[in-house]
Amino acid sequence: MKTEIILKEGYPYIGGSFSIFFFSLLMTDSFLWQFFWFLVFAFFVYFFRNPERIPEDDSKNAIIAPSDGTVVEIVESLSPITGKNSVKISIRLSLLDVHIQRSPIYGEMSAREYIHGTFLALNSPKASELNEQNRVLFKQGNCEIVVNQIAGFITRRIVMFRDLGPVKLGERYGMITFGSQVDIYLPKESIIKVTEFQKLKAGETLLGYLNEN
Repeated sequence: MKTEIILKEGYPYIGGSFSIFFFSLLMTDSFLWQFFWFLVFAFFVYFFRNPERIPEDDSKNAIIAPSDGTVVEIVESLSPITGKNSVKISIRLSLLDVHIQRSPIYGEMSAREYIHGTFLALNSPKASELNEQNRVLFKQGNCEIVVNQIAGFITRRIVMFRDLGPVKLGERYGMITFGSQVDIYLPKESIIKVTEFQKLKAGETLLGYLNEN
């Protein structure tokens, strides 16, 4: 379980920026440089924060947002891993969003594909196909959901916190660093409760419901 207030994955960035800030206090009288490096240090502390989240609905069939960010697209699409017709919800993260991804359902993480690719800007129409990405299959009974973490132009690292296996609703399982996109592929018959341009919070915002009928 990832319960630390500040993710340990951020320690190199936080420690490095703090060291430079500290030496700027010793080596220069320039307030602007000192203030700049303090802001860099503060940004890394903020970026790697790990807040607790409570789902809006924790019922069995609830689907909760896997990522912070803004919904930029809701379209029908073929799901990676399963190849099934699905509803794809694309979530764009800014540098100020929490970059941790969480399980959208109760169930099991049953498969994973890591695609080594390019680092195109996320507004490129080919970014979702060609960029480096990490696809995870979540299963609950016969229902299958794929969450795809996509690296952006600045992003160079996708991290997994845990192995495959049983997972709780809203459980932290990975993160992307420094601006990115997350696509979630839902069964076509799912009941969708979000709209384009809506702001989401991972582990909290209700995306919709699985429809097993």
